[in-house]
Amino acid sequence: MISEWNDLQTILAIAAAGTLSGAARSLGVNQSTVSRRLQAIETGLNRPVFTRTPDGRLEPNEAGGRLIEAAQRVRETVAEANSDLRTIPAPVRLASCEVLSKEYAAPALAAWSVETGLPSDLTIYSTLFEMPEDSFDIIVTPLESAPEDMVGRRIGDLRWGLYATPDYLANQPFDPKAASLSGHRVVHPSGTLVDIAACKWFCALGGTAVFSSSSTLTQRDVAETGAGIAFLPSSIVPAGSPLLRLETELDLPVTEIWMVARRAVMAQPRVAAFLRWSGSHFRSTETPLKRVG
Repeated sequence: MISEWNDLQTILAIAAAGTLSGAARSLGVNQSTVSRRLQAIETGLNRPVFTRTPDGRLEPNEAGGRLIEAAQRVRETVAEANSDLRTIPAPVRLASCEVLSKEYAAPALAAWSVETGLPSDLTIYSTLFEMPEDSFDIIVTPLESAPEDMVGRRIGDLRWGLYATPDYLANQPFDPKAASLSGHRVVHPSGTLVDIAACKWFCALGGTAVFSSSSTLTQRDVAETGAGIAFLPSSIVPAGSPLLRLETELDLPVTEIWMVARRAVMAQPRVAAFLRWSGSHFRSTETPLKRVG
């Protein structure tokens, strides 16, 4: 039997983190407390709600999945009630990565606040694949990394380029007709960036990886030292940068950028209002709201 909100928070934290230690960090308690709570929950329900995978992670079973759905509904109801009772409106909470924040999320929130006078909040994550579900209302993300069961619209594209310094190219000339980067030093993406199709494309070109990072800004900084060729969003290479964009006959990929939210969250008045406003703000690339997961 579930007896209090803390039980549901514990289940949600474990589901989001996949480990007891990760859930403990997000809840601000120690691991033994989370373990004790989970044991009490499963004892009260007379059934387990998580199973352990071969790699040691905890995944919800069928009963756990139903419990998580119920916990999410309760969390959203509580959040909306708190929002309605506040004298100061709750902010619209956007989450994004460092690159998309600068190009899309931050300018949009600034314009929203100026036009409506309503507050907003932007959280930057190094990976959009591992965000706690209760930490955001809306995500600005590459379409392919949007969590399941999201609804949203395309708001733009992220365009990429191959970059290197003049000193690197003087020592290792680049052939625009080359079909690979064989013989070149390259600066690779790492972490969850490698799950993005554009980054997979770059890694498949070959070359000798001399450095890798889960941050595109760090990749840029390393490439600026002359370490090798990097594949970067064009928006993060400013005028005056020591990097040169390489002319190439390769068909460079383009990444679709979407603004998405869960259906239940979209029903909240402040979120619905922002999404309606964003449809006009991003009208040059607007597509109808649709399910993306």
